[in-house]
Amino acid sequence: MDIQTILSILGLLGVGGIIGSYIQYALNQKGDITKEVRSLNEDKYRSVLVFMRCILDPSVINQFGFSNKDEINLNRIKDDTEKIITYAKSKLKEYYYHSFLYASDNVINEIENFIKDPSEDNFIKVANAMRKDLWNKSKVETTK
Repeated sequence: MDIQTILSILGLLGVGGIIGSYIQYALNQKGDITKEVRSLNEDKYRSVLVFMRCILDPSVINQFGFSNKDEINLNRIKDDTEKIITYAKSKLKEYYYHSFLYASDNVINEIENFIKDPSEDNFIKVANAMRKDLWNKSKVETTK
């Protein structure tokens, strides 16, 4: 082998290594972003479920942790069931409109159905749609 061939091979290996490292870095970045987005969506979905639960059964309000702002508002009305339901509905609608930015079409449709007809069945449908959106799992059957 002459020096020209050896230099060409070494150059290709160096360029290949740089390209490989860049591709690995880009894939890792994409994976990190995907995990972060999933975590944010999970937190938002959790909040939606909490407010839906409060609409269905306002007495459970003390079982959940809320942001400081929500907690202050809820402490003022904690003994008034109708006000709790009204507050939870307004928060749910707020999350519903925000969900157009991050939720799947199915989740948006199921939340809309719950807003129109709050029921245990519609709650479960929303939760299942969220589960499928986050984890691609949807085989849960409920008897309720």
